[in-house]
Amino acid sequence: MVSPASPAVPPKPPGPQALNLPGGRNGVLLFHGLSSTPLELQYLARGLHRAGYTVRIAVITGYSHGLPSTQVSGHREWAAAAVAEFDRMRQQCDTLAVGGLCIGALLSLFIAGKRPEAVSHVLSLSTTLHYDGWAAPWTRWMLPLARVLPWAGRIAVKEREPFGLKDERLRAWIAAQMRESGGSDAGASVLRVRDLLEAKGLMRLVRQGMPAIVAPTLLVHARDDDAASPRSAFEVASGVSSERVHCVLLNESYHMISIDKEKARVLSEMKDFLRGATPPTELARAEVTRPPITTNTRSTEHVRA
Repeated sequence: MVSPASPAVPPKPPGPQALNLPGGRNGVLLFHGLSSTPLELQYLARGLHRAGYTVRIAVITGYSHGLPSTQVSGHREWAAAAVAEFDRMRQQCDTLAVGGLCIGALLSLFIAGKRPEAVSHVLSLSTTLHYDGWAAPWTRWMLPLARVLPWAGRIAVKEREPFGLKDERLRAWIAAQMRESGGSDAGASVLRVRDLLEAKGLMRLVRQGMPAIVAPTLLVHARDDDAASPRSAFEVASGVSSERVHCVLLNESYHMISIDKEKARVLSEMKDFLRGATPPTELARAEVTRPPITTNTRSTEHVRA
């Protein structure tokens, strides 16, 4: 007797997959950082899902680690793909917030500028409009030269300690992941100069669109961010037109606040902000140099430690 053939198992798609967590009619669309994967935001996504939200962490060809593009892919294509992700998910949700980490935060801000009446909230984590953290390599000042040197865009910059992490045990684990596979929960082990140049292009687009952003905006940033100082968060706080802008500074984290020591605090801040919870009236003075933030008719909840 011939046994029936087993059904063919479809091959697993190559590269990282978007994380979809169906929940209620209120949604949150998240974007991971440049040359990374949804793993770096998984803790926050699952926490929001447990709170009742429908959550998606998107992946973008040419932007996500392990999803190379066979066509031209740069900051304009990344931005267009992010808006398309929002438009598709918005059809399934009554309200939809956007958020992200590092360059992913810029994608969420870009969407908020393009869809000002449709975005319910912005959740901007470790916002990066400047590569000016204390561990940023001095070679960042040479990035503009790569635009005029044809071969420079192919150069790769190796990630190095502290890998955006203040948690030393997690840092050691991330280092081992990078050595073994070339990637980790904190992103790829190397970044192409070409991609860093495209990130600079996205920074320009976001700056141009900030005045159009009217959604309540949460900015969570580490005081000692090794990749991008809080200057970026304060620039957004000053540049958007939102009536409600809330900036939280963390004391026990570096750049990767979604997986570092204070990840539970980050999740709590996101949930409270989405629910419209009023923060304490005691506001700590930010111990960093920053441009003045005008309050006019906005909320006074700008900086809280």
